[in-house]
Amino acid sequence: MKQFFVRILPILFIFLTYSLSASSAKSKFEVLFIQSYTERDTWSPELIDGLAQGFEDNSIPVNITTEYLNSRFWNWHGEEELMRRFCRKASERGVDLIVVSNDEALYSLLTCADSLVTKVPIVFLGVEFPNHELMEKFPNVTGMTSKPAYDVLLEVAQTIFPNRKKVVTLAEDNVLGRKATKLLNTDWEAFVAKNPDYEIKNFDITNDPMTDILFDIQLSQTAHQSVIIAPYWGLYMPSLTKVAKSPTFTVCATGLYSGVFCTVAPNAFEDAHRAADIASKILQGATPASFPITESPYELVFDYSQLTFFNIPKERLPKGSILVDEPYMEKYGTIIILFYALIIGLLIVLIIRLFTVYRRESRRRMHAQTKLLIQNRMVSQRDEFDNVFHSIRNGVVTYDSDYRVHFINKAMLQMLELSVEVNTTNSRPYEGQLGTDILALVSNGEDILLQLLKRVNNEGVSLEIPEGAFLQNKKTGKYFPVLGDIVPIRSHGKQTGIALTVRDISKEALQKQFFNLAIEESSIYPWQFDLKERVLSFASGYVERVGLNSSTATLEEIRQKIHPEDYEATAATFWALVETNLTTARITVRLRNATHKYEWWEFRMSMLEGLNEETPYNMVGVAQSVQRFKTTEEELVLARDKALEADRLKSAFLANMSHEIRTPLNAIVGFSDLLKDIHMFSEEDVAQFIATINKNCELLLALINDILDLSRVEAGTMDFQFKQYSMPVVMQEVYDSQRLNMPPGVQLVLQIPENSEKRIVTDQVRLKQVINNLINNAAKFTTEGSITFGYLEDEPGFTTFFVEDTGMGISKENLERIFDRFFKADSFSQGAGLGLSISQTIVARLRGKMGATSELGKGTRFTVRIPDQIDHTSR
Repeated sequence: MKQFFVRILPILFIFLTYSLSASSAKSKFEVLFIQSYTERDTWSPELIDGLAQGFEDNSIPVNITTEYLNSRFWNWHGEEELMRRFCRKASERGVDLIVVSNDEALYSLLTCADSLVTKVPIVFLGVEFPNHELMEKFPNVTGMTSKPAYDVLLEVAQTIFPNRKKVVTLAEDNVLGRKATKLLNTDWEAFVAKNPDYEIKNFDITNDPMTDILFDIQLSQTAHQSVIIAPYWGLYMPSLTKVAKSPTFTVCATGLYSGVFCTVAPNAFEDAHRAADIASKILQGATPASFPITESPYELVFDYSQLTFFNIPKERLPKGSILVDEPYMEKYGTIIILFYALIIGLLIVLIIRLFTVYRRESRRRMHAQTKLLIQNRMVSQRDEFDNVFHSIRNGVVTYDSDYRVHFINKAMLQMLELSVEVNTTNSRPYEGQLGTDILALVSNGEDILLQLLKRVNNEGVSLEIPEGAFLQNKKTGKYFPVLGDIVPIRSHGKQTGIALTVRDISKEALQKQFFNLAIEESSIYPWQFDLKERVLSFASGYVERVGLNSSTATLEEIRQKIHPEDYEATAATFWALVETNLTTARITVRLRNATHKYEWWEFRMSMLEGLNEETPYNMVGVAQSVQRFKTTEEELVLARDKALEADRLKSAFLANMSHEIRTPLNAIVGFSDLLKDIHMFSEEDVAQFIATINKNCELLLALINDILDLSRVEAGTMDFQFKQYSMPVVMQEVYDSQRLNMPPGVQLVLQIPENSEKRIVTDQVRLKQVINNLINNAAKFTTEGSITFGYLEDEPGFTTFFVEDTGMGISKENLERIFDRFFKADSFSQGAGLGLSISQTIVARLRGKMGATSELGKGTRFTVRIPDQIDHTSR
C-alpha cells in the first residue's frame, strides 16, 4: 500500500500542475484572416493552409475566421463598407489579431474608420505597393511586402524568348493598375537602355477598344514576335491571356492556371507561414512595432501546359524555377524506375544478410560452447566482479562482442523495475539475452543503443550518452532521462566487451525544466562575470534576444550594445561593485537587441565571496527586460499630453467662438440702438450705420455657416451633387459675385486659358465655396495690389485652380499649420480659423489635393488640383 501511494503521488502532482496551467491559459485565440479576393482564387487555399500551419508550428491555439473582400467586384467605398461589416462581426467574436493579404484588403481595413483597426494587432502579407505614410499612423500594423520584380520578369522573358523583341502590356485603369504600370515603366526604361532593339506597346483594357487588344495579342502577325506582361491581375485578365498567342508574364501568382506562362511572386504557403510566425510572437506578448516591415522573397513559377504550348524545354528555365501542373509520370518517372530498382536491390541485400546472420549465429554458438568451459573455471572471479558492480549506485550493463547481455547490476534492475531478485544462485538473470531486447536508449525518437555499441566495439573508443537521451524498459515501456558513458572493456590489451553506465537524472531534469519555464515566462535571464578572465556568460535565451554571437561576451562587445547616453552611468556602477566593498547593485540600461533596436533592461548583480571579503570569487546576476514597463510609462505620458491638448483646444474653441460671435453682435446691437433716434443723424450717417449692420450680419452668417459646415464634415453628411459644368462660366460667376467685395486699392483679376472650353464633372456649389473662401481670405490680408484667380490646364485629366494675392504673406512656420482647424496666423483677423480646413475637406471629397506657397511681404498662392471626371455615385 505504501509503495502504491509513493508511485501515485508524482502522477497526481503532474496532473494537478497541468490542470492549473491549462485553466489559466487562454484556450484559443480568435484570428480574423481577410483575403482581398475570393475563395476561388488559385492560392487562396494555400494561404489558409500556410497560416494554419504557421500557428500550429508555433504551438499557438487559434480559431481562424476567413473573410473574402472580393475587391475586383467592388469600388473603394463598397470595399470600406464591407470591411466595416467584417470588423463588426470580428468585434462580436472578440478577435485578438487580424491578418490581411494583398493591397486591397489592407488599405480598405486601414481606411474603413472602424475602431477595431486601432485596437488589435494587424499583420499583412503580399502588399505590393506599401503606403508607408498611412501605415506609420498605425503602430499596431506590421507585416511583409512583395515588391513587384518587373526587372526580373523582363530578363526571364528575354532569356526564354530571345527572338521576341516586342513587349505588350495589359493594365487596368484603377489605383493599383496605375501604380503597377508606373513601376513597370521605370524598370522598362532601365531594360531598354541595355536592349535598345526592344519595343513596348501599352494597352489599357479599361479604356482601349477590346477589338484592338484582341487583334494585337491573337490575330496580328506580330503576336508570334511578342511577349505579354500583365503588371496587375485584374478581373478581365484571364479572358485575355487564355486566348493570347503570346506568352504572358506577371508578378501576380493568381494568374497561374489562367493562361500565364510565368509568374514572379512569393510562395503563398511560405508567405502565410511567415505571417503566422510574426502573429504568433505578437499573441505571445510581443508588440507589432518590434517587427519591422520586411520584403518577402519571390520565386519563379512556370505553367507546364504553357511550356508545352510554346514548345519550351524545361532545361531552358532559370535555375531554381518551380514547375506546376506537370504530369505525374513526366515529373516522377525517373524516381519510379529507381524505386523498383531499389526494391530489387533490397531483396538481394536481405537474402545476403540472412545468409550472413545464419553463419554468424553458427559461429556464435561454437564460441559460446568454448566460452562456457572457460567460465566454469572463473566462477569465483565472476562472483567478486558481480559483488563489486552490485555495490555501485549507478546502473551498469556489460555486453559481450555479440551485443548480448553479460551482466546487469542491482541499481540498473531497480531503475528499469525488472522483476528478478538478485541472489547467490542467480546473480546474472538476463545473461545471454540480446541487449536491445531488454532496454532501449532513445534520442530524438530513435533507439541508438545498438548504433553506439557497434561504434565502441568497432572503433574501441569511449562515448558519452547524448544529452536528452532516455533509457526505456522495452517490456513495460517505462523510461527516464539519463546521463552516462559507453566504454570498451579490455583484458591483456584486447577488447573483450562493452560496458554501459548510466545515472537517472529525472529529478535534475524536472528541476531544470521548471527553472527554464520560470525563466522563459518571466523573461529573466541569469548571467555571471568571470573576474579573472573578464568575460561575461549569459543564458541562451538572452543571447538570442540581444543578438550576441555566443553565450560568452567580452566587456567591449557589451559596450557596443549599450546606448551611448547610458554607458558612463552603467560603467561607473559596474566597476564600483567590482572594485569596492559593495555587495549588490542594480542597473537600468538600454541595450541594442537582435532587431537592432534599443530595449530597456534591468541588471541585478551580486558579488560572491572568495577566500576572504577582500578577494571576491565571482559576480553573478540576473537580467530582466523592462521594456514593456517603459513603453507603458511613455504611453501614459503621451495619453496625458493628448488629454491636456484636447482640453486646451476645447477651451480655445469656446473662447474663440465667444469672441467671434460677440464682436459682430455688439456692432449690430450698438448701431441698431442708434437707429432708434434716426432723426438725430444725417442720411449719410444712417447709411453708414446700415452698411455696418449688414457687414456684421454677413460676418456672423459666415461664422455660423462655417460651424454648420464643420458639423456636417464631422458627421459625414455634407451633400455633393456631381454634374458636368463649364469652367469659364463658373469662374465668371465667381468673378461677378466677388469683384464688388474687394477692399479699396485691390483689383480682382480672372485668369483662364485663352479660348478655353474646359468642362469637368464636379459639384459647382462646393467648388465655388472653396474658391470664394480663398478669395475672401486673400481680401483680408491684401491692402493693395491684386488678387488673381482662375485655373490651368497643365495636366491631362486634371484641372488646377489657383488664387494668388499680393498681400502680407505667411511665415514658413504658420504655413505648415494653415489647414489646421481653428488656426489663425493673425489672431486679430476676423474669422474662426475654419475656412481653410473645411475647404481642404471639400477638395478631398472632390478627389483632389490642396496646397499653398507663400513668402512674407510678397503674397500667397493657393492651388486646388481636382480630376476632370469623378464617379457620380461617390458621396
